[in-house]
Amino acid sequence: MKPRFAPSSALLAGFALGLLVVATGVPAQVSERPPPRWTLAELLVAFAQADTDGNGVLSRAEAQQLAILPRTFEEMDQNKDGVLSRAEYEALLRASGQP
Repeated sequence: MKPRFAPSSALLAGFALGLLVVATGVPAQVSERPPPRWTLAELLVAFAQADTDGNGVLSRAEAQQLAILPRTFEEMDQNKDGVLSRAEYEALLRASGQP
């Protein structure tokens, strides 16, 4: 006989948090953001490695080599000069919750 209701993992997680509150009397702390996957130093090394011509900015083709692109190239190129500067990249990483 098949069960009529299969609980989702989110429902089970919510139930487990509820049990924790009931058992301890203390609400469980849930962080709003997961910790960053990369450090700022690692991201800047990735930027430097993607900058294959060494001019200090990334073309669209070079930017495609980055490990993390929080937005499209057009959105990241804030001053619309056709290249992605390190400052533009860092600002968007910080805004997206990276270090």
